[in-house]
Amino acid sequence: MMSNQNALLDHAREFIASGGEADERADSLVLTGFFADAKKQADWLALSVASKDTSMKIQVYNSDLGGDLTPDDTYSPTRRIVIIVKKQVIQGVTCYFFQHQLIGYFQSDAIEPSLLVADLDANGAFETHGLIVSGWDISLSIPSRQRIAHIDPSPYVRDFVPTREVTSNLAPWIVEKHPTKESVAFASWKKVASRRLLGSLVSSVWLENEVIWLQANGPPIYRMLAADEDIERAFGKLTETAKWVFLSGQDIEARHIIFSSELARAARPDQSFPETMARAFDAAKVTYDAHVQSSSRETLKTLSDLRKTVIEETQKVTQKAQDLSAGLWRDLAVSAAPFILKILGDTSKISNPAIAAGFYFAAALFIAVSFILQWRINASFFKSQKSSRTAWMHILYNYISAREKEEIAETPIDNVMGNYKETRTILLVLYIILFSTLIGFGLFTLFASTIKAPTPLHYL
Repeated sequence: MMSNQNALLDHAREFIASGGEADERADSLVLTGFFADAKKQADWLALSVASKDTSMKIQVYNSDLGGDLTPDDTYSPTRRIVIIVKKQVIQGVTCYFFQHQLIGYFQSDAIEPSLLVADLDANGAFETHGLIVSGWDISLSIPSRQRIAHIDPSPYVRDFVPTREVTSNLAPWIVEKHPTKESVAFASWKKVASRRLLGSLVSSVWLENEVIWLQANGPPIYRMLAADEDIERAFGKLTETAKWVFLSGQDIEARHIIFSSELARAARPDQSFPETMARAFDAAKVTYDAHVQSSSRETLKTLSDLRKTVIEETQKVTQKAQDLSAGLWRDLAVSAAPFILKILGDTSKISNPAIAAGFYFAAALFIAVSFILQWRINASFFKSQKSSRTAWMHILYNYISAREKEEIAETPIDNVMGNYKETRTILLVLYIILFSTLIGFGLFTLFASTIKAPTPLHYL
Protein backbone atom coordinates (compact mmCIF):
# COMPACT_ATOMS: atom_id res chain seq x y z
CA MET A 1 0.00 0.00 0.00
CA MET A 2 2.81 2.38 0.89
CA SER A 3 4.69 1.54 -2.32
CA ASN A 4 1.58 2.37 -4.33
CA GLN A 5 1.31 5.76 -2.60
CA ASN A 6 4.98 6.48 -3.17
CA ALA A 7 4.52 5.62 -6.85
CA LEU A 8 1.64 8.05 -7.15
CA LEU A 9 3.91 11.11 -7.40
CA ASP A 10 6.07 9.48 -10.09
CA HIS A 11 3.02 8.50 -12.15
CA ALA A 12 1.63 12.02 -11.85
CA ARG A 13 4.92 13.51 -13.04
CA GLU A 14 5.03 11.15 -16.03
CA PHE A 15 1.43 11.97 -16.92
CA ILE A 16 2.19 15.71 -16.94
CA ALA A 17 5.45 15.15 -18.85
CA SER A 18 3.54 13.29 -21.58
CA GLY A 19 1.35 16.32 -22.21
CA GLY A 20 -1.21 16.11 -19.42
CA GLU A 21 -2.48 19.14 -17.54
CA ALA A 22 -2.60 19.50 -13.76
CA ASP A 23 -4.96 21.56 -11.63
CA GLU A 24 -4.21 21.15 -7.93
CA ARG A 25 -6.25 22.51 -5.05
CA ALA A 26 -5.93 22.10 -1.31
CA ASP A 27 -8.32 19.13 -1.32
CA SER A 28 -7.62 17.48 -4.67
CA LEU A 29 -5.37 17.05 -7.70
CA VAL A 30 -7.01 16.87 -11.13
CA LEU A 31 -4.98 15.53 -14.09
CA THR A 32 -6.40 15.83 -17.58
CA GLY A 33 -4.92 14.26 -20.73
CA PHE A 34 -4.22 10.95 -22.49
CA PHE A 35 -2.47 7.78 -21.39
CA ALA A 36 0.81 7.25 -23.25
CA ASP A 37 0.27 3.49 -23.52
CA ALA A 38 -1.72 0.56 -22.17
CA LYS A 39 0.74 -0.01 -19.33
CA LYS A 40 0.24 3.53 -18.01
CA GLN A 41 -3.50 2.97 -18.09
CA ALA A 42 -3.13 -0.29 -16.18
CA ASP A 43 -0.84 1.32 -13.60
CA TRP A 44 -3.33 4.12 -12.89
CA LEU A 45 -6.22 1.67 -12.64
CA ALA A 46 -4.19 -0.40 -10.17
CA LEU A 47 -3.56 2.71 -8.09
CA SER A 48 -7.27 3.51 -8.17
CA VAL A 49 -8.20 0.05 -6.90
CA ALA A 50 -5.54 0.13 -4.17
CA SER A 51 -6.64 3.60 -3.00
CA LYS A 52 -10.00 2.25 -1.83
CA ASP A 53 -8.29 1.07 1.35
CA THR A 54 -6.38 4.33 1.94
CA SER A 55 -7.25 7.87 3.05
CA MET A 56 -6.40 9.23 -0.42
CA LYS A 57 -8.87 8.17 -3.10
CA ILE A 58 -8.04 8.00 -6.83
CA GLN A 59 -10.69 8.13 -9.53
CA VAL A 60 -9.92 7.50 -13.24
CA TYR A 61 -12.73 9.08 -15.23
CA ASN A 62 -13.53 8.40 -18.87
CA SER A 63 -14.75 11.76 -20.16
CA ASP A 64 -15.78 10.26 -23.51
CA LEU A 65 -18.14 7.73 -21.93
CA GLY A 66 -19.09 9.85 -18.94
CA GLY A 67 -18.10 7.24 -16.35
CA ASP A 68 -15.18 5.66 -14.53
CA LEU A 69 -12.60 3.74 -16.53
CA THR A 70 -12.42 0.06 -15.55
CA PRO A 71 -9.78 -2.68 -16.06
CA ASP A 72 -12.05 -4.23 -18.70
CA ASP A 73 -11.83 -1.14 -20.92
CA THR A 74 -9.32 -1.49 -23.72
CA TYR A 75 -6.62 1.11 -24.19
CA SER A 76 -7.23 3.94 -26.65
CA PRO A 77 -4.62 6.68 -27.29
CA THR A 78 -7.38 9.13 -28.23
CA ARG A 79 -9.46 8.61 -25.11
CA ARG A 80 -9.41 11.73 -22.93
CA ILE A 81 -8.91 10.84 -19.29
CA VAL A 82 -9.55 12.81 -16.10
CA ILE A 83 -7.74 11.56 -12.99
CA ILE A 84 -8.98 12.90 -9.67
CA VAL A 85 -6.89 12.41 -6.54
CA LYS A 86 -8.87 13.32 -3.43
CA LYS A 87 -6.58 14.21 -0.54
CA GLN A 88 -7.19 13.53 3.12
CA VAL A 89 -8.50 16.54 5.07
CA ILE A 90 -6.32 17.14 8.16
CA GLN A 91 -6.82 19.94 10.65
CA GLY A 92 -4.15 22.62 10.36
CA VAL A 93 -2.36 20.89 7.45
CA THR A 94 -2.48 21.39 3.67
CA CYS A 95 -0.83 18.93 1.29
CA TYR A 96 0.30 19.59 -2.28
CA PHE A 97 1.99 17.33 -4.82
CA PHE A 98 3.62 20.06 -6.91
CA GLN A 99 5.30 23.34 -5.97
CA HIS A 100 4.29 25.11 -9.19
CA GLN A 101 0.64 24.69 -8.19
CA LEU A 102 1.02 26.63 -4.92
CA ILE A 103 0.48 30.17 -6.21
CA GLY A 104 -3.31 29.78 -6.15
CA TYR A 105 -3.24 28.48 -2.58
CA PHE A 106 -1.01 31.32 -1.39
CA GLN A 107 -3.31 33.89 -2.99
CA SER A 108 -6.21 32.64 -0.89
CA ASP A 109 -6.67 33.88 2.67
CA ALA A 110 -7.12 30.39 4.13
CA ILE A 111 -3.54 29.46 4.97
CA GLU A 112 -3.12 26.56 7.38
CA PRO A 113 -0.16 26.52 9.81
CA SER A 114 1.51 23.61 8.00
CA LEU A 115 2.07 23.11 4.27
CA LEU A 116 3.50 19.81 3.01
CA VAL A 117 4.74 19.58 -0.60
CA ALA A 118 5.64 16.23 -2.13
CA ASP A 119 8.22 17.48 -4.66
CA LEU A 120 9.94 19.83 -2.16
CA ASP A 121 13.25 18.65 -0.73
CA ALA A 122 14.74 19.62 2.64
CA ASN A 123 16.85 22.43 1.12
CA GLY A 124 13.72 24.21 -0.09
CA ALA A 125 11.84 24.08 3.21
CA PHE A 126 11.24 27.36 5.09
CA GLU A 127 9.35 28.72 8.08
CA THR A 128 7.42 31.90 8.77
CA HIS A 129 5.87 33.38 11.89
CA GLY A 130 2.68 31.40 11.25
CA LEU A 131 3.53 28.77 8.62
CA ILE A 132 5.89 25.80 8.23
CA VAL A 133 6.58 24.62 4.65
CA SER A 134 8.31 21.26 4.31
CA GLY A 135 8.41 18.09 2.24
CA TRP A 136 5.57 15.54 2.15
CA ASP A 137 6.20 11.82 2.44
CA ILE A 138 2.95 10.48 1.00
CA SER A 139 3.39 7.08 2.67
CA LEU A 140 3.42 8.50 6.20
CA SER A 141 0.43 9.48 8.31
CA ILE A 142 0.12 13.20 9.07
CA PRO A 143 -0.75 14.57 12.53
CA SER A 144 -2.95 17.62 12.86
CA ARG A 145 -1.44 20.96 13.80
CA GLN A 146 -2.66 23.96 15.79
CA ARG A 147 -2.33 27.54 14.60
CA ILE A 148 1.05 28.95 15.61
CA ALA A 149 0.31 32.67 15.70
CA HIS A 150 -2.22 35.21 14.55
CA ILE A 151 -1.50 38.83 13.57
CA ASP A 152 -4.47 40.83 12.28
CA PRO A 153 -3.43 44.07 10.52
CA SER A 154 -6.95 44.92 9.31
CA PRO A 155 -7.76 47.30 12.22
CA TYR A 156 -4.94 49.59 11.05
CA VAL A 157 -5.72 49.70 7.32
CA ARG A 158 -8.91 50.96 5.70
CA ASP A 159 -9.87 48.30 3.14
CA PHE A 160 -12.37 49.40 0.47
CA VAL A 161 -11.91 46.34 -1.74
CA PRO A 162 -15.07 44.15 -1.73
CA THR A 163 -13.03 40.92 -1.75
CA ARG A 164 -10.71 42.29 0.97
CA GLU A 165 -7.13 43.01 -0.06
CA VAL A 166 -5.75 43.22 3.48
CA THR A 167 -5.09 39.78 4.93
CA SER A 168 -6.79 38.79 8.17
CA ASN A 169 -3.62 37.04 9.39
CA LEU A 170 -0.16 38.41 8.58
CA ALA A 171 1.71 35.70 10.51
CA PRO A 172 2.16 33.32 7.50
CA TRP A 173 3.79 36.14 5.52
CA ILE A 174 6.58 37.14 7.93
CA VAL A 175 9.53 34.85 7.20
CA GLU A 176 11.60 33.52 10.10
CA LYS A 177 13.76 30.85 8.47
CA HIS A 178 14.78 31.13 4.82
CA PRO A 179 15.30 28.03 2.65
CA THR A 180 18.83 26.79 2.20
CA LYS A 181 18.26 26.87 -1.53
CA GLU A 182 15.72 28.95 -3.42
CA SER A 183 12.74 26.80 -4.41
CA VAL A 184 9.66 27.21 -6.57
CA ALA A 185 7.55 27.04 -3.42
CA PHE A 186 9.45 29.88 -1.76
CA ALA A 187 9.40 31.99 -4.93
CA SER A 188 5.61 31.62 -5.18
CA TRP A 189 5.19 32.41 -1.49
CA LYS A 190 7.55 35.40 -1.67
CA LYS A 191 5.60 36.96 -4.54
CA VAL A 192 2.35 36.86 -2.59
CA ALA A 193 4.01 37.71 0.74
CA SER A 194 5.46 40.97 -0.61
CA ARG A 195 2.00 42.19 -1.57
CA ARG A 196 0.48 41.04 1.72
CA LEU A 197 3.19 42.80 3.72
CA LEU A 198 2.85 46.12 1.92
CA GLY A 199 -0.94 45.91 2.09
CA SER A 200 -0.71 45.67 5.86
CA LEU A 201 1.63 48.68 6.17
CA VAL A 202 -0.21 51.33 4.14
CA SER A 203 -3.06 53.56 5.28
CA SER A 204 -5.78 52.34 2.92
CA VAL A 205 -6.52 50.18 -0.14
CA TRP A 206 -9.30 50.58 -2.66
CA LEU A 207 -10.60 49.27 -5.99
CA GLU A 208 -10.82 51.61 -8.97
CA ASN A 209 -11.73 50.37 -12.48
CA GLU A 210 -10.98 46.78 -11.43
CA VAL A 211 -7.49 47.84 -10.28
CA ILE A 212 -6.40 47.66 -6.64
CA TRP A 213 -4.43 50.62 -5.29
CA LEU A 214 -2.41 50.93 -2.09
CA GLN A 215 -2.22 54.35 -0.45
CA ALA A 216 -0.06 55.87 2.26
CA ASN A 217 -1.28 59.11 3.78
CA GLY A 218 1.41 61.71 4.36
CA PRO A 219 1.12 64.38 3.45
CA PRO A 220 1.73 64.01 0.59
CA ILE A 221 -0.40 61.07 -0.51
CA TYR A 222 1.53 58.17 -2.05
CA ARG A 223 -0.25 55.61 -4.24
CA MET A 224 1.01 52.37 -5.72
CA LEU A 225 -0.53 49.53 -7.71
CA ALA A 226 -0.97 46.40 -5.59
CA ALA A 227 0.16 44.31 -8.57
CA ASP A 228 3.34 46.36 -9.14
CA GLU A 229 6.22 43.92 -9.68
CA ASP A 230 8.61 46.38 -8.02
CA ILE A 231 7.07 45.51 -4.64
CA GLU A 232 8.71 42.08 -4.54
CA ARG A 233 12.15 43.64 -4.94
CA ALA A 234 11.68 45.26 -1.52
CA PHE A 235 10.76 41.96 0.14
CA GLY A 236 13.61 42.09 2.68
CA LYS A 237 12.81 45.61 3.86
CA LEU A 238 9.08 44.85 3.88
CA THR A 239 9.71 41.89 6.18
CA GLU A 240 11.94 43.95 8.47
CA THR A 241 9.36 46.72 8.64
CA ALA A 242 6.47 44.33 9.33
CA LYS A 243 8.41 42.77 12.21
CA TRP A 244 9.15 46.25 13.60
CA VAL A 245 5.52 47.37 13.35
CA PHE A 246 3.69 44.25 14.49
CA LEU A 247 6.18 42.29 16.60
CA SER A 248 8.08 44.97 18.54
CA GLY A 249 5.63 45.55 21.36
CA GLN A 250 2.18 46.84 22.23
CA ASP A 251 2.32 50.24 20.52
CA ILE A 252 1.40 48.83 17.09
CA GLU A 253 -0.96 51.59 16.02
CA ALA A 254 1.59 54.35 16.63
CA ARG A 255 4.34 52.54 14.69
CA HIS A 256 1.90 51.78 11.85
CA ILE A 257 0.76 55.40 11.52
CA ILE A 258 4.33 56.69 11.70
CA PHE A 259 5.61 54.30 9.03
CA SER A 260 2.75 54.89 6.57
CA SER A 261 3.30 58.65 6.95
CA GLU A 262 7.04 58.30 6.40
CA LEU A 263 6.44 56.05 3.38
CA ALA A 264 4.46 58.84 1.74
CA ARG A 265 7.15 61.42 2.58
CA ALA A 266 10.00 59.23 1.35
CA ALA A 267 8.56 58.64 -2.14
CA ARG A 268 10.34 60.35 -5.06
CA PRO A 269 9.40 60.25 -8.79
CA ASP A 270 12.86 59.02 -9.88
CA GLN A 271 13.33 56.59 -6.98
CA SER A 272 12.78 52.81 -6.95
CA PHE A 273 10.39 51.29 -4.46
CA PRO A 274 13.13 49.41 -2.53
CA GLU A 275 14.92 52.74 -2.03
CA THR A 276 11.65 54.36 -0.89
CA MET A 277 11.10 51.55 1.61
CA ALA A 278 14.61 51.86 3.01
CA ARG A 279 14.30 55.64 3.45
CA ALA A 280 10.81 55.33 4.99
CA PHE A 281 11.85 52.65 7.47
CA ASP A 282 14.89 54.58 8.68
CA ALA A 283 12.83 57.75 9.09
CA ALA A 284 10.04 55.85 10.86
CA LYS A 285 12.43 54.47 13.47
CA VAL A 286 13.83 57.93 14.20
CA THR A 287 10.34 59.43 14.42
CA TYR A 288 9.14 56.66 16.69
CA ASP A 289 12.11 57.08 19.04
CA ALA A 290 11.23 60.77 19.34
CA HIS A 291 7.63 59.78 20.00
CA VAL A 292 8.72 57.39 22.75
CA GLN A 293 10.86 60.05 24.41
CA SER A 294 7.97 62.52 24.27
CA SER A 295 5.66 59.86 25.67
CA SER A 296 8.15 59.14 28.44
CA ARG A 297 8.16 62.78 29.48
CA GLU A 298 4.38 62.81 29.36
CA THR A 299 4.31 59.60 31.41
CA LEU A 300 6.57 61.09 34.09
CA LYS A 301 4.37 64.17 34.28
CA THR A 302 1.28 61.97 34.50
CA LEU A 303 2.82 59.87 37.27
CA SER A 304 3.72 63.02 39.18
CA ASP A 305 0.16 64.30 38.86
CA LEU A 306 -1.13 60.88 39.83
CA ARG A 307 0.92 60.74 43.03
CA LYS A 308 -0.24 64.25 43.94
CA THR A 309 -3.85 63.28 43.30
CA VAL A 310 -3.56 60.07 45.32
CA ILE A 311 -2.08 61.99 48.27
CA GLU A 312 -4.94 64.48 48.11
CA GLU A 313 -7.50 61.69 47.90
CA THR A 314 -6.08 59.83 50.88
CA GLN A 315 -5.87 63.03 52.91
CA LYS A 316 -9.53 63.76 52.17
CA VAL A 317 -10.59 60.31 53.32
CA THR A 318 -8.44 60.63 56.45
CA GLN A 319 -9.98 64.02 57.18
CA LYS A 320 -13.46 62.54 56.85
CA ALA A 321 -12.55 59.89 59.42
CA GLN A 322 -11.22 62.58 61.75
CA ASP A 323 -14.37 64.67 61.30
CA LEU A 324 -16.46 61.63 62.12
CA SER A 325 -14.45 61.06 65.30
CA ALA A 326 -14.63 64.74 66.25
CA GLY A 327 -18.38 64.62 65.89
CA LEU A 328 -18.48 61.97 68.59
CA TRP A 329 -17.04 64.37 71.19
CA ARG A 330 -19.52 67.05 70.23
CA ASP A 331 -22.39 64.60 70.51
CA LEU A 332 -21.03 63.37 73.84
CA ALA A 333 -21.24 66.95 75.13
CA VAL A 334 -24.88 67.16 74.03
CA SER A 335 -25.61 63.77 75.58
CA ALA A 336 -24.09 64.86 78.89
CA ALA A 337 -26.40 67.88 79.20
CA PRO A 338 -29.35 65.98 80.76
CA PHE A 339 -27.02 64.32 83.28
CA ILE A 340 -25.47 67.67 84.24
CA LEU A 341 -28.90 69.21 84.69
CA LYS A 342 -29.86 66.28 86.88
CA ILE A 343 -26.76 66.68 89.03
CA LEU A 344 -26.75 70.46 89.37
CA GLY A 345 -30.51 70.94 89.51
CA ASP A 346 -33.10 69.40 91.79
CA THR A 347 -35.23 67.39 89.43
CA SER A 348 -37.62 66.59 92.28
CA LYS A 349 -38.76 70.17 92.08
CA ILE A 350 -39.66 69.82 88.42
CA SER A 351 -43.45 69.79 88.35
CA ASN A 352 -43.61 67.65 85.18
CA PRO A 353 -41.21 64.65 84.96
CA ALA A 354 -41.88 64.47 81.19
CA ILE A 355 -39.75 67.57 80.77
CA ALA A 356 -36.75 65.86 82.37
CA ALA A 357 -37.29 62.74 80.23
CA GLY A 358 -37.65 64.96 77.20
CA PHE A 359 -34.05 66.17 77.62
CA TYR A 360 -32.84 62.58 77.35
CA PHE A 361 -34.98 61.82 74.30
CA ALA A 362 -33.97 65.04 72.58
CA ALA A 363 -30.28 64.31 73.16
CA ALA A 364 -30.72 60.76 71.84
CA LEU A 365 -32.52 62.03 68.76
CA PHE A 366 -29.85 64.68 68.16
CA ILE A 367 -26.89 62.28 68.20
CA ALA A 368 -28.75 59.74 66.01
CA VAL A 369 -29.59 62.35 63.38
CA SER A 370 -26.08 63.82 63.62
CA PHE A 371 -24.38 60.46 62.96
CA ILE A 372 -26.74 59.50 60.15
CA LEU A 373 -26.24 62.84 58.41
CA GLN A 374 -22.46 62.54 58.67
CA TRP A 375 -22.65 59.00 57.25
CA ARG A 376 -24.79 60.13 54.29
CA ILE A 377 -22.67 63.21 53.57
CA ASN A 378 -19.47 61.15 53.59
CA ALA A 379 -21.04 58.43 51.43
CA SER A 380 -22.12 61.03 48.87
CA PHE A 381 -18.63 62.54 48.89
CA PHE A 382 -16.93 59.18 48.38
CA LYS A 383 -19.32 58.30 45.53
CA SER A 384 -18.48 61.55 43.77
CA GLN A 385 -14.74 60.95 44.28
CA LYS A 386 -15.00 57.40 42.95
CA SER A 387 -16.73 58.64 39.79
CA SER A 388 -13.99 61.22 39.32
CA ARG A 389 -11.26 58.62 39.89
CA THR A 390 -12.81 56.31 37.31
CA ALA A 391 -12.47 59.02 34.68
CA TRP A 392 -8.80 59.80 35.25
CA MET A 393 -7.97 56.13 35.86
CA HIS A 394 -9.19 55.44 32.32
CA ILE A 395 -6.81 58.08 30.96
CA LEU A 396 -3.91 56.51 32.88
CA TYR A 397 -4.17 53.32 30.83
CA ASN A 398 -2.54 55.24 27.96
CA TYR A 399 0.61 55.79 30.01
CA ILE A 400 1.02 53.07 32.63
CA SER A 401 0.20 49.39 32.94
CA ALA A 402 -2.66 47.95 34.96
CA ARG A 403 -0.22 46.64 37.58
CA GLU A 404 1.40 50.06 38.01
CA LYS A 405 -2.01 51.71 38.22
CA GLU A 406 -3.02 49.29 40.95
CA GLU A 407 0.18 49.74 42.95
CA ILE A 408 0.41 53.53 42.66
CA ALA A 409 -3.23 54.59 42.83
CA GLU A 410 -5.76 51.93 43.71
CA THR A 411 -4.05 50.19 46.63
CA PRO A 412 -3.30 53.33 48.73
CA ILE A 413 -6.85 54.64 48.28
CA ASP A 414 -8.36 51.22 49.07
CA ASN A 415 -6.24 51.01 52.23
CA VAL A 416 -7.30 54.42 53.55
CA MET A 417 -10.93 53.66 52.70
CA GLY A 418 -10.60 50.47 54.70
CA ASN A 419 -9.30 52.46 57.68
CA TYR A 420 -12.22 54.88 57.35
CA LYS A 421 -14.77 52.05 57.31
CA GLU A 422 -13.12 50.50 60.39
CA THR A 423 -13.31 53.83 62.25
CA ARG A 424 -16.92 54.27 61.17
CA THR A 425 -17.86 50.82 62.48
CA ILE A 426 -16.31 51.51 65.88
CA LEU A 427 -18.10 54.86 66.11
CA LEU A 428 -21.37 53.23 65.08
CA VAL A 429 -21.11 50.83 68.02
CA LEU A 430 -20.33 53.73 70.40
CA TYR A 431 -23.25 55.77 69.06
CA ILE A 432 -25.62 52.82 69.51
CA ILE A 433 -24.48 52.45 73.14
CA LEU A 434 -24.84 56.20 73.77
CA PHE A 435 -28.25 56.31 72.09
CA SER A 436 -29.49 53.32 74.09
CA THR A 437 -28.22 54.87 77.35
CA LEU A 438 -30.06 58.14 76.77
CA ILE A 439 -33.27 56.37 75.81
CA GLY A 440 -32.96 54.14 78.89
CA PHE A 441 -32.49 57.06 81.27
CA GLY A 442 -35.35 58.92 79.63
CA LEU A 443 -37.70 56.02 80.07
CA PHE A 444 -36.58 55.53 83.64
CA THR A 445 -37.16 59.21 84.48
CA LEU A 446 -40.55 59.17 82.80
CA PHE A 447 -41.96 56.03 84.42
CA ALA A 448 -40.28 56.29 87.85
CA SER A 449 -42.44 59.32 88.71
CA THR A 450 -45.61 57.30 88.28
CA ILE A 451 -44.68 54.98 91.14
CA LYS A 452 -46.22 56.48 94.30
CA ALA A 453 -44.06 56.78 97.35
CA PRO A 454 -45.31 54.74 100.50
CA THR A 455 -47.53 56.62 103.01
CA PRO A 456 -45.54 57.55 106.19
CA LEU A 457 -46.63 55.96 109.51
CA HIS A 458 -48.14 58.24 112.24
CA TYR A 459 -47.54 57.29 115.86
CA LEU A 460 -49.85 58.24 118.61
